[in-house]
Amino acid sequence: MIRIGTRLVAALILFAPALHSLARDVSQAQSAVQYARQEFEKADAEHKADVEQAARTRKALEPLKKQFEEEQKKARLSEKRKQQAKARLEKAQQALDRAWKE
Repeated sequence: MIRIGTRLVAALILFAPALHSLARDVSQAQSAVQYARQEFEKADAEHKADVEQAARTRKALEPLKKQFEEEQKKARLSEKRKQQAKARLEKAQQALDRAWKE
């Protein structure tokens, strides 16, 4: 029994630096995982906030988009009325010019 204990102690002495190194590697790996998890959580929170902001912006833009479309339609109609009025003006001006010549 003493021999087994001595061998065990000798084995522990021989492998102690390797066990210490292994413990240090595990500790570093745990720290790396913890840091990566924190970075992920920050990135996830930022992503969620960005998605929510984009949704709020889209919702705010919807009425403006409708208003813009209505104003464009109104501008097209007023352009058409302007062109018709211009044509009537030119026709009336030509009639006036003819009347002055006669």
